[in-house]
Amino acid sequence: MNREMEKTADPAAIKGETERGMALLIVLWVIVSAALIVSAFGATVRSGVSFATSEVQMTKAEALLDAGAEIAAAHLIDEDKPLRWLPDGRPHVVSFAGAKLIITIGDPNGLIDLNKADKALILGLLKRYADSESQALLIRDRILLARGKQQDNKPEDEMSGATDDANNDQKQQTSQPLPFIDIAQLRELEGMSMPLYDKISPFVTVYGRDGHINPRTAPSEVLLSIPDISEADIASLQHDLDLAQDQSEGKQGAAFSDVTQHGGAYLADRVGPAYTVTVQTREAAGSGTLARMFVITTGLDPNAPYRQIAKKPIVSIQ
Repeated sequence: MNREMEKTADPAAIKGETERGMALLIVLWVIVSAALIVSAFGATVRSGVSFATSEVQMTKAEALLDAGAEIAAAHLIDEDKPLRWLPDGRPHVVSFAGAKLIITIGDPNGLIDLNKADKALILGLLKRYADSESQALLIRDRILLARGKQQDNKPEDEMSGATDDANNDQKQQTSQPLPFIDIAQLRELEGMSMPLYDKISPFVTVYGRDGHINPRTAPSEVLLSIPDISEADIASLQHDLDLAQDQSEGKQGAAFSDVTQHGGAYLADRVGPAYTVTVQTREAAGSGTLARMFVITTGLDPNAPYRQIAKKPIVSIQ
């Protein structure tokens, strides 16, 4: 009898054990699934917080860089002339909203304008860095071809800026088409290589006044592109300009006069109306410096003291 009862009880016991095992597996599966859901939710929240923090930091950086451009413009047009910032590329350190801004102002007239510069200037720069004279000639011709019928064949005496006034400058800028709106277009020209572009890009612009070079703000690489200007002339000129640290109008030495005499057809001692403003600010995390370049103009619009005409993307400087 007992043996028969054991036989009938065994299947029930086995079934109970199996059901308990399945229930345990289901519970474990539910727990693991819940843990995965919680973990995924936590990761999503952390990612969202990190993204929001990054967006806040970038927005703050953009606001700081824009503020730096406004500060530069205000100093460019300061009514107190001795307090004005000069477009000489010197850094100005400004504390603003708890951040340190490094602001520099450059003069595009110290560079070779792709749309307006005389063909001899363009060729002079290209010959300094091209692999061969034929490459320099090819690229120069492609630039002139892109420019079309502009003032490339004007006599040198007409290239002199001595008799031009501000109205003529403004009329010239607005009446002629400007095929180059960014120097990066040079990379598309036949014969242009990236190494050559990297070498000449710091010395060209599309924001010049009329194609003449300002000897006070031009780097030596640009001045040496002018016909009949020697390295000795440049060294003497730099010495004179170093002595006249304020670079005030009309203040010049013998070397300045010599350079003007040799390359007068290509030179004009004037700045503006366009200026390049570079603003840098340190990232909140301290891993690098964010920078942006602005192009502003002054004195062209009677309804506004200055206008911002271009803004380059933010770049990170490590």
